[in-house]
Amino acid sequence: MKETQRGKEVQNQYLRIATRLLVLLLWTTLAGCASRYAQNLEERRVDFYETVDLDKARENLERCQKRALSKEKTPLTLESASLDLAQGKVKEAQTKLRDVRDELDSLDAMRAKATGEKLLSLWMDENASSFGGEDYEKIMIRVYLALTELLVNGHDARAYAFQIGEKQDSIVRAGLMDDPNNEGKKVNPKAKYPRLPIGPYLEGILAEETYLEQGEAARCYRKVVEWSPSFAQGKKDVERAEKGVHSQPGNGRLYLFAFVGKGPRKEQTYAEATQFALLVADQIFSATSKYSVPPTIAPVPIPEIVADSPNIASVALEANGEKVGLSETIVDVNEMAVKEFEAIKDLILARAIVRRITKKGTVYVAKEAAQVNPWVSLAADLGGVVWEATETADTRCWGLLPAKIQVLTAELPAGETQIVVYPTDRQGNKIGEACRRTVHIPKNRNAYVMVNYPDRYPVGTILSSGDDSN
Repeated sequence: MKETQRGKEVQNQYLRIATRLLVLLLWTTLAGCASRYAQNLEERRVDFYETVDLDKARENLERCQKRALSKEKTPLTLESASLDLAQGKVKEAQTKLRDVRDELDSLDAMRAKATGEKLLSLWMDENASSFGGEDYEKIMIRVYLALTELLVNGHDARAYAFQIGEKQDSIVRAGLMDDPNNEGKKVNPKAKYPRLPIGPYLEGILAEETYLEQGEAARCYRKVVEWSPSFAQGKKDVERAEKGVHSQPGNGRLYLFAFVGKGPRKEQTYAEATQFALLVADQIFSATSKYSVPPTIAPVPIPEIVADSPNIASVALEANGEKVGLSETIVDVNEMAVKEFEAIKDLILARAIVRRITKKGTVYVAKEAAQVNPWVSLAADLGGVVWEATETADTRCWGLLPAKIQVLTAELPAGETQIVVYPTDRQGNKIGEACRRTVHIPKNRNAYVMVNYPDRYPVGTILSSGDDSN
């Protein structure tokens, strides 16, 4: 009788273990299936970049926002801001960008304390964590805020421009970590991040406009030339600021900002562990577990940055029937995103490796608890295989950025000016549809226009500073 009772208790124990494994399996399977951000994003990118159907892109986005997981809502808000800007809703875009900026800053400050999310992401995948944004996205939020502030004639453009460099500096400082190859020493993978010249460039054009800070403007422009030697306009800017001549009497200065090409996105890929990634993973794992990292591990899923080269080289500007010039790249968003990914790829891999080992360790512990019962052991093995198979890379991203931001400045007569812009090839030949509008050039002051050319056809219309609709 006692043996029968004991047998039932053991059976019940096995059943409880198997049930827990099944619940865990279902939970992680649902979590993996729920995150399909990249697939939905591709539809919006087609509507935004290729068919240029902003209404359809908005409908798709709003549909995704209604059914999205809470941790997907922040990148969707960034995409909504991109749509707002393309549709001329500048202030609405600004509000969303500021909200996301503040949210991500707050999250960065709390990261060290967010142990619950860290543990959950190790049991599931990175989609279980709040969207923290990639470093280039945090910078681009500030770039967008600065540019949109120029359009609404706001007073915060210079502050936003300063925040671009300030944020980049803080991001790089935060990248300092223990060197896994040299005990007691530090290493900083983020020190390889490229410097972004648009911050000092915007500070320069705003300082130059005051006619009181020409020395400050020249200092800013020299920094642009140092960080981006290929930016030919920068040398002319330095020379102009040093002479203290913003524009001749009766003239003003027009700045054209062009969003060119299709920006970066994320796709899931399987990567093999590098030696540095294994060492970093061992650092993480040894601090939280009794297990060690094996010398080899199967490829793990990670989000890879994918960037396509633009089909157009630049945007031409005509004013009052005369060709003024071609835009030059001041921000290469694709290059920035790819180089940042390459710099921290080993850190991303390390997290994926720790997650893989955590899952294997959990299955091992479950098998030990089952006292090597063959059925429960088999269930644990099968559950572990499916558990790993359902893991998905975190493909959440701001998917409606341009590949490049280009700029062109020209001194023009004050007053109403008819401008035409169109995309060109490398030789400056027109290869797409033109946009036209009338722009007011203020006397001895700046005017700003913005246009979006992801390909040969514009998205939205030309936006101009001083528009009441902005």
